[in-house]
Amino acid sequence: MVEQMVVEHLRAMPGHEWTRQIHSCKVSDPLQPPWGRSYRLVEWTMKHAPESSRRVVPAESTPLEIAQAVVSHVPGRRFCQQGD
Repeated sequence: MVEQMVVEHLRAMPGHEWTRQIHSCKVSDPLQPPWGRSYRLVEWTMKHAPESSRRVVPAESTPLEIAQAVVSHVPGRRFCQQGD
């Protein structure tokens, strides 16, 4: 699976110790909007953190390129859903 390969690449990257705290990683199937390039949505969660982070990558990205995009992610707005 793509998710497993992305997580393996993340954990193997030197100098990024925080990647060992990734709890889950999901990579969508390629999505094709009515205009523009196709893309994949990458979503990951960290241990001990309720919110998830998301990033869009080109659909043709390899697992290594997806892992590099996750590492280069700069957090923006945070949207937390309140538990029931």
